[in-house]
Amino acid sequence: MYRMNGPAPTPRRSRLREPAVLWLAALLVVVLVAWGSVAGLSSILRSSGCDQPTTVRVAAAPAIAEAVAAVARTVKQSDCYEVEVLSRDSAGLADVLANPPAETLPDAWVPESTFWLRRARSLGAFQAPETGTSVASSPVVLALTEPAAAQLGWPGRQIPWSALLGPTAHAVPVGIPDPATDPVGVSALMAIRAIAGSGPADVAALRRVSPYAVARAADLYQRLPEAGTTRDTLNAFITSEQALARYNTRSEAVTPLVASYPDRGLPTLDFPYVVLPGAAGAARTGATRFLAALVAAAAQPAFGAQGFRAPDGRVLPGVLADAGARDQTVPAIPLPDDNALLELLNTWTGVHLSAQILGLIDISGSMADPLPGGTATKLSATIRAAQEGVGLLLDTTQVGLWVFSTQLDGNRDYRMIRPYTSLAGAGRAGLIGALGQVRVKQNGNTGLYDSVLAAYQAARRGWTPGRINVLLIATDGKNDDPTGGLNRPQLLSALRKLQDPRRPLPILFIGLSGGIDPAELRDIAGVTSGKVYVTKNPSGIRQIFFDALAGLACQPPACRR
Repeated sequence: MYRMNGPAPTPRRSRLREPAVLWLAALLVVVLVAWGSVAGLSSILRSSGCDQPTTVRVAAAPAIAEAVAAVARTVKQSDCYEVEVLSRDSAGLADVLANPPAETLPDAWVPESTFWLRRARSLGAFQAPETGTSVASSPVVLALTEPAAAQLGWPGRQIPWSALLGPTAHAVPVGIPDPATDPVGVSALMAIRAIAGSGPADVAALRRVSPYAVARAADLYQRLPEAGTTRDTLNAFITSEQALARYNTRSEAVTPLVASYPDRGLPTLDFPYVVLPGAAGAARTGATRFLAALVAAAAQPAFGAQGFRAPDGRVLPGVLADAGARDQTVPAIPLPDDNALLELLNTWTGVHLSAQILGLIDISGSMADPLPGGTATKLSATIRAAQEGVGLLLDTTQVGLWVFSTQLDGNRDYRMIRPYTSLAGAGRAGLIGALGQVRVKQNGNTGLYDSVLAAYQAARRGWTPGRINVLLIATDGKNDDPTGGLNRPQLLSALRKLQDPRRPLPILFIGLSGGIDPAELRDIAGVTSGKVYVTKNPSGIRQIFFDALAGLACQPPACRR
């Protein structure tokens, strides 16, 4: 019988399947929703490019690299870029920017100071920015060991800089980083001039600190009594507040340092951030966005933890309060303009006989000729004299080494053996070793003119204020290049165009008599206000070398000759 009204009865086993069917349906819905969400998120990431973030390479001065890296770790994946922080010496990177290598350069740079941006441009990196955005700051201070500070009245009174740098200063040696290569040293010179004024008192004060100038700021901390060195132990030196604070908070700091602040403002380490000209596309966009992260309020704890102040000189929460540093704002002061800086560093040059020397050594076939009365050849005697001379130069001196003959590097008559390198640390031994590897080119001629011009152009690009800049050439012959090249009028004309009275760069010839043409060498040297020294005995090169440097440096109160 059929019931015309109402549903037919449902078999019992069908009712038993209903919960399972519903459960499977629900599960299917969940899977589909989840799949849709993942697919949608993946689509969003792909469309924004965030599945493979762009790597932004940021070179940072060693002092600030750790803080920059701490901020880099806060960059979110969703920002579509990640930051790789490279700790790079500012002087070395300035040279690299001026002479780019084959490998990829960083996308952004944070040196200690705008000083290094200017230096990079002066070396030839003309597309590098002149200024950047400060991400942190650190004032320049005079650091004293606590015993030395106590002898001058601390903690009962603050120690004025004039007590150690003025005309009536105590006989306490004060170390400084070389002003030619360190912005802290520039501030030191400005402080001395502010205290002593220009003139004889200024020169006398510079002479007092000159023996204690070091090539690297870190070397000053190695001269503290607790370091155990026997060379020029220092109880006072000029440094950055940040470096002093970091030293005082280290567990191995036996004797804390006392910070003395100058009476008037000095240029501050401003740690400028710049996007470099080689950065392009997504890397440039990421580098620009990372700057926003560095200057954001959220980044300040990372900088404060390393002893830095805010860009405007405000104290940040961090180590300064526990490191004996001043707890009030120290206003940020910019560097002087290039003309004022050059004048200041030229004064230093006249007192501190540190040099920037490019050596160009003749290795033509005739340099293998033996010298009378011995077994030494012209080249071996020249090399030995050069090695002895290098042994007596200041640590702050930088020396580069080239050789020349004919067709040493393809059609070039010259070849670089060693770029400009500081003699500090292992630099001196490295240069002496490089000199020892120089060999004569058998049957090589003397490609003098092309080599002189190329070396002079390189020395001009590397010209450094605060140093005696010299191109030193040793040769036993006159120009003899069968492949052609420059003639003498062309060389002299090119050299004249490279002259800059404010940035003197003389050529010093050491002519080994016999095959040289003295008139030829005098014509070339004369264009650069240089000199020609002639010797029959290459062992006399050492004395000639130092006589030449003494003649080039302004010896106060006399003037540059």
